Amino acid sequence: MLSRLKTALGALLRKTLVERELDEELRYHIERQTEQNIRSGMNPEEARREALKAFGGVGQAKERSRDARGVRWLEELWQDLRFGARMLLKRPGVTFVAALATALGICANTTIFSVVHSMIMRPFNFANQERLIAVWEGNTGDVNARGPVAPGNFADWREHNGACERLVAIEQRYFDLSDGDQPERFNGYRVTEGFFDMLGVKAAYGRAFLPEDSEPGHGRVVAISHKFWLRRFAGDPKVVGKALTLNGENFTVIGIMGPDFNYPYRGGEMWAPLVFDAKAGHDRERHFLRVIGLLKPGVGIKQARADLGEIARHAERQFPETNTGRGVYVYSLKEDAVRGTAVAAPILIGASIFVLLISCANVANLLLARAATRRQEIAVRLALGASRRRIIRQLLTESVLLGTAGGALGLLLSVWAMGTLSHGIPEDFAQFIPGYERFGMSWTVFTFTLLTSLSAGALFGLAPAWHAARTDFNDALKGDGKGGSNTGAGRRLRGALVVAEVALSLTLLIGAGLLVRSLAETLRADLGVRPENVLALQVALPPDGYREESQRIDFFTRLLRDIEAMPDVADAGAVNIVPFSMMGANTVGVQIVGQPTFPKGRGPIVHHRVATPGYFKAIGTALRKGRLFTDQDDARAAPVVLINEAVARRFFAGRDPVGERLKFGDGKRDTAEIIGVVTDVKNEDLEEQADPTVYAPFAQQPWRQMNLIIHARQDPASLASAVRGSVRALDRGVPVSYVKTLRRMIDERLSPKRMMTLVIGVFAAAALLLAAVGIYAVISYVVAQRTREFGIRLALGAQSGAVLKLVIGQGLKLTLIGVALGLAGAFMLTRAMSFFLFGVTATDPLTFISVSLLQAAVALLACYLPARRATKVDPLIALKAE
Repeated sequence: MLSRLKTALGALLRKTLVERELDEELRYHIERQTEQNIRSGMNPEEARREALKAFGGVGQAKERSRDARGVRWLEELWQDLRFGARMLLKRPGVTFVAALATALGICANTTIFSVVHSMIMRPFNFANQERLIAVWEGNTGDVNARGPVAPGNFADWREHNGACERLVAIEQRYFDLSDGDQPERFNGYRVTEGFFDMLGVKAAYGRAFLPEDSEPGHGRVVAISHKFWLRRFAGDPKVVGKALTLNGENFTVIGIMGPDFNYPYRGGEMWAPLVFDAKAGHDRERHFLRVIGLLKPGVGIKQARADLGEIARHAERQFPETNTGRGVYVYSLKEDAVRGTAVAAPILIGASIFVLLISCANVANLLLARAATRRQEIAVRLALGASRRRIIRQLLTESVLLGTAGGALGLLLSVWAMGTLSHGIPEDFAQFIPGYERFGMSWTVFTFTLLTSLSAGALFGLAPAWHAARTDFNDALKGDGKGGSNTGAGRRLRGALVVAEVALSLTLLIGAGLLVRSLAETLRADLGVRPENVLALQVALPPDGYREESQRIDFFTRLLRDIEAMPDVADAGAVNIVPFSMMGANTVGVQIVGQPTFPKGRGPIVHHRVATPGYFKAIGTALRKGRLFTDQDDARAAPVVLINEAVARRFFAGRDPVGERLKFGDGKRDTAEIIGVVTDVKNEDLEEQADPTVYAPFAQQPWRQMNLIIHARQDPASLASAVRGSVRALDRGVPVSYVKTLRRMIDERLSPKRMMTLVIGVFAAAALLLAAVGIYAVISYVVAQRTREFGIRLALGAQSGAVLKLVIGQGLKLTLIGVALGLAGAFMLTRAMSFFLFGVTATDPLTFISVSLLQAAVALLACYLPARRATKVDPLIALKAE
């Protein structure tokens, strides 16, 4: 009975309050309408009567009341915005510092979000891109296998799979364009039917491929990239329909692709149909295709893996000689493309969030100190009837305005930062990064910045607003100095924010220190080559004129002889694949003669290089044991090879490999004798572990395409023209391409690590600056609040050193707590950076200690400046001020 009575009374009370609120809102709206009627020319009685008529019905009154509440809410919001703007402009110095601190955090997050959005979240702009997949081959059991595909296996997948609407094969090819004195080589692709249709890509001019273009005898058409069109044909749309001589054959240009199309990401300039004849289409020995597909609606990656895996197992049973141990590996196209970029994303995102949190803590501390100076203003508003909720809303409006101003400044800084980053990666390397061409400002990035700015404003304004709203207006109006942010709770909150700033900034500094040390170790490391004054040029012999191996040997022998005779050339040689270049890898299976034979498809894989005798001296790769190639290691001599130290360690541990024999996996070559061991050359990513590599003499395996390696006495770039002339003198139809110094290749490979180190370093420097400003602000506030105390101490005979020690000690106490927490956090978080580190561990003591001392030194300076000001307090002035 009692509970029912309480429920009824509660319902009656709520109804009364609602009706009272409704009456107040209605009265307010009627008065506003009366004022408007009077301004329109009515007398007061008529104006009142017409206003009452407008709100005659109860239902209409409720509707009007709701409208009135909406109007009042908008008016109050506008009032809060105007008042907040006036308060921010009243203290321009504090406002500027707070906006700048916010801008640093917003800039960091906007820049990194742009990187993540363009290169990880949306690397492609294809239709149905969530259904696109990449399909690779590899040894069974290799969870990360991404090997090229054999044409016969691709034909099986395309014919028998039930998971994909379409599968397309891509072959990387070089196209030699002959329209001048000397052909020019361009990178391109041959693609099977449906390539452009599957990706949903249309030509900007002309058309894409039609099904009949992929029929035998109809594949002499080509689509060119937008960049190639602008560079080579000056943007002339009449090039569509024009004939180009590519690789000695006539191709008709049927289309010019759009400026944002760049797939696959290998710097492709043109695309032509890939047509297999009956024999090539069933080849299961050569693996050179890249395969992508479009899943059927409703089909997932797992189902596609199971479906294609069953086809591969059937082929393994049917063709054991070629398919034993070969598995199928399916990934989403986006996952496959961004796997390299995505590794660094968590570190960059985490670092940017750290900077934002530090900036928010910094601004929160400034707002806490500022709130203390507004205690009487807030107390007066509370005394006049303002609710604490209304005070919090007003202060939050000010902080959101401040966050928006900081966001606008941060957006400008991020535009500059994006431009710097986009030019920080060389163009020759950037073309291999999916989505890099779309990196920059966009509406998505702008929306992210706006939301981040508003969120940051609410985040750093919430604690000061809540704290200020708890002001005791009786004490504040009495002016007794209590309440606000000067209470124990306020001091603890300010101290906690400083500790958080120091801890987060120290973690960032340690991460940056590790990356800097890693980069320094990489630059100091022995790469296995001597890159100074070394020039590389690619020379490719046309297939129709150099069918015989003797012709190839004769051409490169004469060419190298001419180059060596040049006065500025110290040494010259040739190799099929240049270290640190973007030319990919050529691998081969290997067997050790005299050791147990590996099962087919499960033997070790080594990198295979073909080099002339002068190559090793020209590039600076040292001989460790045995001998190098000589001119006597020709086609008439017994097959020989050189191995690097990685092969010796892996297969010949504890014994001399010189004199041992190797048999290559294809079984078609004679066994080769190991005649020497050369030093390791770092792999393409300049990682510590070198790839096992076997070198064969060019005279015994004459490749059609070789790269000249020229060690110049002075500037190597000046030799390019002379080398082109030597090639042209031997054969005007031979193209020279990919002219680049070895040092530039290494710099391009290092550019992502350099850029990541720079970004983290800038973030760490900003964090250190913000932490120092935070410590300085807190200690300055403490000095200002304790001016009377310091005056009394000095008046009673205290020494300046004692006051200095007292103030500095308070700041250093917070710093040391932050350093301890930062060290613990760094010890746990920097382990995630191990993948990026070379020559230094993730818990390197030198980095941890040196960075901690740097943080402490900066904090000491930030404490010293206001502490020194405390020692200069005039006791008489301080006491009079009270």
